[in-house]
Amino acid sequence: MGWIERWTQEDRGRFRAGIVRARHRLADSGLFCDPALEELVETHPRELLDIAMMDEEGSARSWTDLSPGERKGAELLAGAREGRVWMNLRQVFNIRPEYRALLGAVFAELRELHPRFRPEVIKGGLLISSPGARVPFHIDRTDTMLWHLRGRKRVFVYPRSAPVLHEADIEAVLMHPFSDDLPYKPAFDARAQVFDLEPGDVLCWPVHTPHRVVNLDGLNVSMTTEYACRDVRVRNQAMIFNGLIRRRLGLSPSIEGSRGLGLAARAGLGFAARKMKLVPKVSKPALAVDAAPGAQGAAAH
Repeated sequence: MGWIERWTQEDRGRFRAGIVRARHRLADSGLFCDPALEELVETHPRELLDIAMMDEEGSARSWTDLSPGERKGAELLAGAREGRVWMNLRQVFNIRPEYRALLGAVFAELRELHPRFRPEVIKGGLLISSPGARVPFHIDRTDTMLWHLRGRKRVFVYPRSAPVLHEADIEAVLMHPFSDDLPYKPAFDARAQVFDLEPGDVLCWPVHTPHRVVNLDGLNVSMTTEYACRDVRVRNQAMIFNGLIRRRLGLSPSIEGSRGLGLAARAGLGFAARKMKLVPKVSKPALAVDAAPGAQGAAAH
């Protein structure tokens, strides 16, 4: 059975270099109906289950972490339907055999479509969130794909360039231990491409592309996959080195000016600096005035 339903020649050319919106059939697996989700939420390891609540505006500062405690899966799912709740079942597609098999089959199809596509690490999580829930303006540290399954959501995808995003912004995220959020200005929306996702849509974009998400209606369920390829790993380490010399020496390096051996050298120095704990701790950006409503966290689509 082919899980990727539509992936055009144009999509092949844009994959990892541009925005791709295609179609999939993952819902046909039967793994995302209510009984399956209730059992999954109830039995997923609690240390890998993130739950948060927000106010009606979905503001980033209102997000509050919750403990699932001993709540039943049906109770947690009902809370997601009725409140402003966001749940992330981290690595569920890596630790549950039936979900791991589905993830493997999907990426096997992607490798058939793109023979040179060889991710070194693939992770898959499941997002379950309420109508009206929001995820703030942020970037991801690795390549990600959003496989939408239930409900409707609106995704704002922004250009990976000034004035929306600067290299120093990416460096700050890579140097921060956990936060991927960035300062947001409503004026950025004029530059965004907006996608209203229906069940069966898959959306992806180049690594470090800024984006934010607003749930429209219905219980929203999405598989999020993140994968690491060597080119992104090298780029990230090089940008960490650039961030180090920007902050330590006051220089203005550019990743776009680094190629080949120069890029590899910067990556090696960035890796060494991190191992030697020479990378300064970067404070989370102030999101107060310009903050987009939403949640916080990696791959929190």
